[in-house]
Amino acid sequence: MRLSIPIVCAIATACQISSAQVISPKPQLSQVPEGVEFDFERWPYPLYEEIVERLRVLADRYPDLAELHNIGQSSAGRDLWVIEITNKATGPGDDKPALWIDGNMHQGELTTRRIPHYFIERMLASYGEDPLTTNLLDTRTFYIMPIMDIEGGDRMMSRHPAWPGHDPDQHEGEDLDGDGYVTQMRVRDPDGQFYASPIDPRLMLEVRHKEGGRWHYISTSLEEDFYWRTIAPNTGWTPRTDNTEPFDDPGVPRDQRYRIYVEGQSFEEPEVNVLREEGNFNRNWSFDWRASEQGAGAYPFSVPEVRAVAEFVTTTHRNIYFYYNAHSGGAPRNYIVRPPMNKPYTDMLQEDNDFYRRIGFIYGAISGGNIIHNNYDNPSLMSSMYGDTWHGFVTDWAYEHVGIHVVTPELEARQRDYNGDGYVTWYEILRWNDEEMDGRFYKDWTPYDHPVLGQVEIGGEKGMPPGYGDALETVLRIQYDWLMHVAGLSPLLRIRALESEQLGDARYRIRATLQNEGFLSTYVARNALKIRRDYPIVATLSVTNGTLAEGERATRNVGHILGTLAYVARWGKGADESAKIVEWIVEPEGEGPITVSLEAWSHKAGRDETSITIDR
Repeated sequence: MRLSIPIVCAIATACQISSAQVISPKPQLSQVPEGVEFDFERWPYPLYEEIVERLRVLADRYPDLAELHNIGQSSAGRDLWVIEITNKATGPGDDKPALWIDGNMHQGELTTRRIPHYFIERMLASYGEDPLTTNLLDTRTFYIMPIMDIEGGDRMMSRHPAWPGHDPDQHEGEDLDGDGYVTQMRVRDPDGQFYASPIDPRLMLEVRHKEGGRWHYISTSLEEDFYWRTIAPNTGWTPRTDNTEPFDDPGVPRDQRYRIYVEGQSFEEPEVNVLREEGNFNRNWSFDWRASEQGAGAYPFSVPEVRAVAEFVTTTHRNIYFYYNAHSGGAPRNYIVRPPMNKPYTDMLQEDNDFYRRIGFIYGAISGGNIIHNNYDNPSLMSSMYGDTWHGFVTDWAYEHVGIHVVTPELEARQRDYNGDGYVTWYEILRWNDEEMDGRFYKDWTPYDHPVLGQVEIGGEKGMPPGYGDALETVLRIQYDWLMHVAGLSPLLRIRALESEQLGDARYRIRATLQNEGFLSTYVARNALKIRRDYPIVATLSVTNGTLAEGERATRNVGHILGTLAYVARWGKGADESAKIVEWIVEPEGEGPITVSLEAWSHKAGRDETSITIDR
């Protein structure tokens, strides 16, 4: 059965708002059952040991729904835990279509360790209370990994002396002023690349400049666009070198510029390092991997955590049809990244592109107007830290090499959207900090006499939570509702009928009707057919008091059955292409009734079985 949550969006209007002000529609979210144990105001977030202990508690509390899997070890030798959630009474987890959910792939994107945790708590508490979640856990499986980079994530969650688990040897910088936080130091420098915001001088903005032939701002002319980016087929964007004119922002006088340092950072000569940088968890996947990429690692899957996840998804749990890889990139408005990362949507096979467009519309409706798109031609990202980094992403690996659907949400839950335009700026974040948090998360710039730099100012963020309170709750509920909708779109294999017909020679024709009740076809992504990772349906017939006629094979490769998405126009006119018929010839043997049993299964569409008795 394909399920979808009701989608109703009320567009907020207010006459007192200027006609130039964009008002975002408000999310319309499903009711949360009582009993969900989750603290939206928990900050700092829990460390690895506490999260693992909670997983053990939940697995013990819900033995019929939850089971823990140790899928490998981190770079430091700690266990990597995944919790499997499904109703075991309706079949084993790997006999059902499955979704993978992970968090904290990037160590500094800490909101993402709360997203999987919320999913776990709510799914388990909702079983038997919420009809949608109950149906999905009866028919689907969820594999959830709360923290992928447990070493980096814990390091970030203990980076201030005021936080639990702080180890100064693991962190750059030192708390010079003794306030319990390692913030920033700023010092005036005519060659600095930062300046104080004219709106709120506490915030430091990057000067528009050009570095290494790449613009660090959004161009205002077509010529500049052609200069700083050009298309290289199948490789993404690459910089051009035919124009190397220097650029210096005329809007920021040099006497107003600053250089920024980490508070208390060392200025000693660093040790000579002949090794590459550590592997970036989202640059170490095999599709379009490049040794030259920053963070690529020694070779694809050289990062043990990445390798463990890849093996789980591709080798031991081929029932996974959808990969949800949470990130929190710090954008003023949340969005979800879809494949492909290095080329336009139009280069994707039409059926697959249609899937992403449709779930994107649903996401916009649920979330109050947020979007789903790829990063291929986003000029804001291109002019920032991303630069030409488009290689070795999990997003393209899952789609291009595994043949499953995948999204990468970029989610923040930054406090208050005071003007209701759907965007949360740093000025609104500071207002929330000042008015509702008594200023506890931001330090005003304060003079300090530094032994190396001389007169500096110390200030900036004091462990500002990336997701907190009502804002965090809203983001988590949006993601939950949307992902439950996506879960209901999986292929779902069922045996609709198993019938017998007596033939004139005392033999019987056995006819099985197999049906895909899902929105997606049993191959999931059409690209899976292209790359031969489509895993067709297999049907096996067994007989008691009878035997298969000569030449008949008990196990058949049935191929695939379309989902509604693949023929939606014909389906709308009444066509039904959701079923296939498979036949066998059975001969009686011995005395008594004949029992015929059928088992049909597909990696991505699940397993079903039934039997009939033929009286003689």
